[in-house]
Amino acid sequence: MLVGEETDSKAGRSRRDRLPRNRQRERVLQMVRAHGDAIDAVELASRMGLHVTTVRFHLDALCDEGAIERTRMNRDGVGRPRTGYRAVEERLDYRILAEILAMELGETVEARARRAQRVGVQWAGRIAGSQDEPVAGQQVPDTEQARDPLDRGAALATEVFDRMGFDPELAAESEPMASLSADSKQIVGRERVIRLRGCPVRDLARAHPEVGCGIHLGLLQGLLDHAAAAGGKPGIRTQGLSARLDPFVEPELCIARLHASRKSPPKTG
Repeated sequence: MLVGEETDSKAGRSRRDRLPRNRQRERVLQMVRAHGDAIDAVELASRMGLHVTTVRFHLDALCDEGAIERTRMNRDGVGRPRTGYRAVEERLDYRILAEILAMELGETVEARARRAQRVGVQWAGRIAGSQDEPVAGQQVPDTEQARDPLDRGAALATEVFDRMGFDPELAAESEPMASLSADSKQIVGRERVIRLRGCPVRDLARAHPEVGCGIHLGLLQGLLDHAAAAGGKPGIRTQGLSARLDPFVEPELCIARLHASRKSPPKTG
């Protein structure tokens, strides 16, 4: 046996089988892409010098990741069709859309953010206008809370962002907060927090947060305003109803904060 033929020996295959799985999987993916048409696990294993069980393991993982897909390969003669694998075309890059939106919305970050938020507010009006029924799955059971604009807004925003694919989680209500304003009036504030764990346009949001996150911030504010207009309690005026969005506090987590505050006259002795 020649020295250069060692890679085709049992020892050579064993050495390659011990490569880190991520490197092996990348090799399998590159081979499937290079082949072009569908290829089965047996042929792929033969070309790569790997055991067919190892190749099938990586093929299954790549299918789960969406990088390749299974297909049926008809045999030339009699027999059941074989399972073949072919590469999936890469998805369109949202960063291209982000660049186009950024150029159209303005020359500065500040201008783009203002216009993106206006777009989000208008979008919220369209969405909220179509909500003829109570918010599905997020109803507030208590009558007192059902009339509260902040709670209604939080429930509506959670429902809408769930439909958008954000995998939202409405956190339990925090304790009320109190402070004094410059004119010595007490400001009582409440906050509802929504955890957003699955931004469907994360490429756009990371490339131009003033556009992607700006639209979502405007959407939050618009939904909050709609809930305040539709569900405020008679005789009680809520002030300072506002939304804030903290993007990517973790790689796959954004935090939406909905805040309500109202001023009350100072106590007299």
